Amino acid sequence: MILHFFARPLSAAALFVLTALLTFGCSGSKNVSSLSVQQPISIDGDFDDWPSSALRSTLIDDFDVAIANDDRYVYIGVNFRNNRTWQMARDHGFRMFFDNGNQLRRSFGIVFPTGIVESLGDYPGARQNYLENPGWQNMPDNQRLVQQAEQQLGERVQVIRRTERRDRIRPSLVSRERLEANGILTGASGSSRVMSIEVRIPIDDGSGDFFAITPDNNGRFYIDFEIEPMSYEEITGENPTFETVETADRRDPTGRSTRTRQQLSVSNPRLYAQLSYIFQERVRVTLSREE
Repeated sequence: MILHFFARPLSAAALFVLTALLTFGCSGSKNVSSLSVQQPISIDGDFDDWPSSALRSTLIDDFDVAIANDDRYVYIGVNFRNNRTWQMARDHGFRMFFDNGNQLRRSFGIVFPTGIVESLGDYPGARQNYLENPGWQNMPDNQRLVQQAEQQLGERVQVIRRTERRDRIRPSLVSRERLEANGILTGASGSSRVMSIEVRIPIDDGSGDFFAITPDNNGRFYIDFEIEPMSYEEITGENPTFETVETADRRDPTGRSTRTRQQLSVSNPRLYAQLSYIFQERVRVTLSREE
């Protein structure tokens, strides 16, 4: 898991509170062999059609992962076990990127679920109020908005596609009809408290399909699982700034010397901390091949 660090100009006690919100960790890509399946797997989030050995609880700490393939599709199942990780995915969306190591990283991916924050975008101020004011969603009208967004968790899907490194990662909503026409299926089972998701992605047959996994010559490709909230600027409209502050130099026993340093200044440090959380796990998959 990767989490980006930030600094800000508040008291030591306040800084401790913010630091306590963050969890640091790191991991390289993990290797997994896809299971071969002879029959298509139903994409509904229930894992009913998966072989009993498919779910790998030790692959990633935060959720179980199941990966299988036939000659046309890759099937991916995710069962969230870490409540904090699920709550972040529930609010900010869950991304899966696919590349073979030779392609531009994060060139093709989907976001499913897209997250409550994304769904609230049609209502001015709703995103910021939902994130920074816990009591906001207790108001009847706001409660209905959040409930509607929760009901859409298993329905809305975004696609990410870019061809140049300098291109920004911009998720775009895509209708389920268009996804299905391109061979992509998504399904979810559960509630706002916990959820399992399943995804079916086509394997490129050599035609250079826009919405397909392109394995390398050894049948390998990578999946990047990510949770990346919208930026603080996008949510609040506030541009964080750095300011120069002076503090006493502790190395000077007289207390007369000062030191200057740059500190980040934001009006809502707790929200900034929440939106600075970025979850990343990378898995290298080897497809099963029929002899």
